[in-house]
Amino acid sequence: MRHWLRKVERVMTPMPMPKESRVNCAAQLLAVSAHSWWETMRERRSREALMWRDFREEFEETYYSWKHRKENDQEFLNLQQRDINVFKYERRFQDLSIFASPYLPTEHHRVKRFRDRLLQELKMVLIAMPFQSIRELQQVDQGILKLVSE
Repeated sequence: MRHWLRKVERVMTPMPMPKESRVNCAAQLLAVSAHSWWETMRERRSREALMWRDFREEFEETYYSWKHRKENDQEFLNLQQRDINVFKYERRFQDLSIFASPYLPTEHHRVKRFRDRLLQELKMVLIAMPFQSIRELQQVDQGILKLVSE
């Protein structure tokens, strides 16, 4: 279900759609059991306008157990590159960062967290460089690893 939610967000973000329409659009894409959940929730909250943030919070609360969220939160906090390549580290970082929004309020925080958990030798080279995104940092990191291995 988490992948479904991410996919819906990826599709809707670039669309020229009023923010208030996002919830109704996403609700149309829900499977049968999730649609039943939506109908119940909509009736329960009929007096208030439901924004995307509210929908997402309710959805996650319903479909991801507290234990599951806590485990992923802890895995994110402990995540370091260690013995995996940068691409795998970046993929895991992106997957877990969904659970870590309190720790990553801005893209700057995301980049800093990603960089600070790289291998020490890479971190030392990259620390003085200003990066705007994790993708940019990852590309430079790969270039450095390629040079070192030649």
